[in-house]
Amino acid sequence: MSEFNIIKSKGTLDFNKKKIKGIMVSEEAKTYFQDAKGNVVCEFTYGELKELKNVRHGGMSSTISVVLKDETAFSATLIDGLKVYNNIDKFWLNKPVMAYSRAEELRRLAELRGEKVQKVKKHLIKRRHPNRSIGGDIGIYILLACVAFLMAFPLIFAIGSALKPLDELFRFPPTVLPEHPTLDNFSDLIVTMGQSWVPFSRYLTNTVFITFFGTFGHLIVASMAAFVLAKYDFPGGRFFFNVVVTALMFSGYVTGIPNYVIMSKLNMIDTYWALLLPAFAAPIGLFMMKQFMEGLPTALIEAAHIDGAGEFRIFWNIVMPNVKPAWLTVIIFSVQSLWNNSAATVIYSEAKKTLVYALQQIQAGGIARTGQAAAVTVVVMAVPILIFILSQSQILETMASSGIKD
Repeated sequence: MSEFNIIKSKGTLDFNKKKIKGIMVSEEAKTYFQDAKGNVVCEFTYGELKELKNVRHGGMSSTISVVLKDETAFSATLIDGLKVYNNIDKFWLNKPVMAYSRAEELRRLAELRGEKVQKVKKHLIKRRHPNRSIGGDIGIYILLACVAFLMAFPLIFAIGSALKPLDELFRFPPTVLPEHPTLDNFSDLIVTMGQSWVPFSRYLTNTVFITFFGTFGHLIVASMAAFVLAKYDFPGGRFFFNVVVTALMFSGYVTGIPNYVIMSKLNMIDTYWALLLPAFAAPIGLFMMKQFMEGLPTALIEAAHIDGAGEFRIFWNIVMPNVKPAWLTVIIFSVQSLWNNSAATVIYSEAKKTLVYALQQIQAGGIARTGQAAAVTVVVMAVPILIFILSQSQILETMASSGIKD
């Protein structure tokens, strides 16, 4: 075969949810990917292809996405991806598809040499680390189970307390789970809230309004500022980011008085803006978005500029979808902060107070409301935990790879 019919390109293969750095080689009859040690990771031809795409990043760099007829899908981000793609398209042959690991390749070569190959015993339990003993695996699982129990214990105890009748709440030593579970604490909480001269729905509406718009504004402001700081150089940019990092050291208790003074000068005390504007300017969102956006390839933005895309379109259609894990995390932090904010220092009108404030007043009602106080604890922590459960899979899955790298 002529050397002109072989194309090699360095890059990263995303195969079976694993990223492998190496070289992709495209020949007339096959294409395969080698890792840094020269081991063949996968080999395939293109007669069984269902879909083949090439996304150009700028210059010769691009990502080749492959979907086979057996629904196997993988992608390779290559420096000379365009050359490899053209070579694949040129030598399109109908050959069977074969993807295998290093062990399978060594076994295949041994069979070709006529050597006797010992079959690997299949275990009932698949182990990720064969160099570790079964006893080590059991010890690690026991340790993880103990840590998981310790972290879940406060949540279990809070829910159990909310379901206990009053006689069990005052029992000593206290029990974790109720012997006679009941929903009386929650029904009494609803009755107490209904006796307030401000309807319960009003407290809930105030909290939802502040949480939603505060989170949305915080996400937009932090994302736009982070995009400029991460991808553009301008005078004072580094100093501004250092100010943001310094602001992370101060808790809300330290900034409470300056925040009240500023809101008072702006005549925003006893308005929703006293909570929304500080939420928009929270430094944690800007810091996280900026750090994550730095991992985006600059070539992707430059290619969009060449195609005629404007700054806002690049930000909204290219940058934001690629930093989804970052802004999901920002949403969790923002919702947790705003939902649990009683706003007692800046909101005076009872009709504008939040749900948490009203529930805290019930908690302070004395011994007779101990059961309702336990129910309040569950209600307050339910929303942040629910939001985290719904979004944690996407956050943890992509945070491990820290975004796209050049």
